[in-house]
Amino acid sequence: MSDWTWEYCPNAEEVVGGLTDKQRAVVEDIARRIAEAVGVRRIGHPFDIQESASGVRTYAEANVMLWYQEDYRDDTVLILRAQCLDAE
Repeated sequence: MSDWTWEYCPNAEEVVGGLTDKQRAVVEDIARRIAEAVGVRRIGHPFDIQESASGVRTYAEANVMLWYQEDYRDDTVLILRAQCLDAE
């Protein structure tokens, strides 16, 4: 299991404040899976100060789209924006 975690940036209210609890749960599940995948992908890659963070990346699944950044210094995926297309 990876030591990578995820968090909202700047905070949950700014990123998922308008979503329902069900939508937030979906976003958080996807964020957890992204963090696990990044952790696996980064196995064997030593930290390089020149590459301390990725650019902004996107991931879409079903009706959810996330914008995120990988912070290699802190082994953290920063969830920058989330959008759900359903009206639940």
